[in-house]
Amino acid sequence: AIGNAFAVLSNPEKRLRYDEFGSHQEHLSPGPARHYDYYTEFEADITPEEIFNVFFGGHFPTGNIHMFSNVARDSHYYPRRHRNERAWTQEQEEEENRPQNSYSAFLQLMPVFIIIVVSVITQLMATNPPYSLFYKSSIGHVVSRETENLQVPYYVDKNFEKNYQGAELQELEKTVEKDYIDYIQTSCWKEKQQKSDLSNLAKLYRDERLKQKAESLKLEHCEKLSSLIGMHKGG
Repeated sequence: AIGNAFAVLSNPEKRLRYDEFGSHQEHLSPGPARHYDYYTEFEADITPEEIFNVFFGGHFPTGNIHMFSNVARDSHYYPRRHRNERAWTQEQEEEENRPQNSYSAFLQLMPVFIIIVVSVITQLMATNPPYSLFYKSSIGHVVSRETENLQVPYYVDKNFEKNYQGAELQELEKTVEKDYIDYIQTSCWKEKQQKSDLSNLAKLYRDERLKQKAESLKLEHCEKLSSLIGMHKGG
């Protein structure tokens, strides 16, 4: 009904004939006796969905739609032909969009694939460090050693002595001692912070047990740091 009304109101000639004869008036044409139904002339050239798209969809109707054409006697075949054309056009557009949609999805997933490939390549190319400050059987650091200068303990693999000797071993042990001192300093700071927090809580809540715990807390890493500093000065 919306399509029929739109077809009539948008065409001045159809509107004039509609006002004169109505929608179901029959007109006898000259010549052989035959009846002509003006209702077929007022059939819509456009569907309600396309009208909705014109006003709200932001675009004009798709397909080869003649909105304001003069309708001939076989006008009742037009809507069917237009619907077939629209269906064929829609199928063609879907077939064209399928590869594009797959390509767009592939482009969106491309960064993820790149990250995965780079991470795998990095893991394959990464080599284990030659030493560790702690016992690590997972990477083969099970042999215990000590640096010559500060007697810092560290762990290496079974082939360490074949690869590091002389000057290379001395440079490596300097790196070991530096890493160990950094670790001891960080641990000492954490111990002091923990003891200070316990003392403040004991004062705040006037808790004697927290106070005793704070006083009994040993700063083991701080003691090791002091020992290392004394050995360094003595050396």
